[in-house]
Amino acid sequence: MRPSWPTILMIFASAIVVLRLPEAFSKRAQRAELAQGLVEVAQTLESEFVRELTRNELREGAIQGMVERTGDPYTIWIPPRDRNEFVKEVQGTFAGIGVSVAPDPQGALVKTPLDESPALRAGIQAGDLIVAVGPEPLAGMALADIIALVSGPEGSPVEITIRRDDQHQVFNVVRRKIKTQTVLGLRRTDGQWQWQLEEGILVVRIDQFLDETPSDLRSVIDDHPEATGLVLDLRSNPGGSLSAAVETCNLFLNAGVVVEIRNRKEVEAIFEAQSETATDLPMVVLVNEGSASASEIVAGALQFHQRANVMGRRTYGKGSVQKIRDFGEGGTLKYTAATYHLPDGRSVQRVDGEELWGVDPNMVLEAPEDWTAVNNRWSDAGIITTGPDWPQPIPSQDWIRNQLGDAEMVQALNALPQTMEARP
Repeated sequence: MRPSWPTILMIFASAIVVLRLPEAFSKRAQRAELAQGLVEVAQTLESEFVRELTRNELREGAIQGMVERTGDPYTIWIPPRDRNEFVKEVQGTFAGIGVSVAPDPQGALVKTPLDESPALRAGIQAGDLIVAVGPEPLAGMALADIIALVSGPEGSPVEITIRRDDQHQVFNVVRRKIKTQTVLGLRRTDGQWQWQLEEGILVVRIDQFLDETPSDLRSVIDDHPEATGLVLDLRSNPGGSLSAAVETCNLFLNAGVVVEIRNRKEVEAIFEAQSETATDLPMVVLVNEGSASASEIVAGALQFHQRANVMGRRTYGKGSVQKIRDFGEGGTLKYTAATYHLPDGRSVQRVDGEELWGVDPNMVLEAPEDWTAVNNRWSDAGIITTGPDWPQPIPSQDWIRNQLGDAEMVQALNALPQTMEARP
């Protein structure tokens, strides 16, 4: 008599369970062996090392050692004491007064107050030198320590002493959550960004990708329906949010793969463009060796789908996907779990020995002699003031060439007519 199908299926299921048991026992044994080794070394050092070591020191050292052994610069362990600062960095928000500052021997030099910030409302201006926070003088203090003093709980007041024209002034500022502005234009006049050159071309710079970046970019595009072309400047953009990168591509693509995420075994996720196209303007995307992660996804997808010409130099090659796991008192682990792949399957991640990584531009440009100087001039153009008195009311290509000295941007602008002719 043949066994019934249910009996056969039960036997088959039981066989699977039996076959998997040795694998489970093996992994458990390996973990026990790892734990035993760590415990034995810790006990020896705790009892016999030449100086006294606390268990907390040993635990942190063991965790840090395992993380460093991965050889991956993007896999890091954050001890509990640094968790709050890490969360601020990841979220891109913090409670402060909202100023961009540079180090100074006497404190912190205000480069510009941020848009709609408490500092701007209080009257703090570009060029002010912050010399004290509360009763604490800042002379000789590291910039990170100054920022920590200025930051604090949302809604709490902080007393800021600034020096302006050799006079000291005190401002009482209420800390607020500050959103980093990531979509930048050509220059500010009376505190407002100018985005369009007199030749009709939009120039938009994105310095990182945060959640609000796509909507801010869409607003700029929607506000300039008469624009004739677009230069999207992603130079030295370190990346940011994956979802922001995909949504940015949605503004320019109505279909097609934007990026794939692959873990060690398989394709984990495929992100495709949605039909939310904001513009079909001819485009050039500027990149350089500092363009990484999300900026590489945007440049690579627009290039693959022939939506934009990419100009500059090969991008950085940061195509690893990090996950964050919190272990409570054990700290927080940020670790690489997968890699980004462009629509043609090319991995963005730079790996020793591999020839292909990042995004290769359609047109390679020579590096500026002093990129830092060019970047600083762009930064100065964004300062919020009641001026400055620019040489003409609407910026022009000549202004970019002569005032900013940005030869790469000029070449991108010159490439746009060719791009427009190439499009149907």
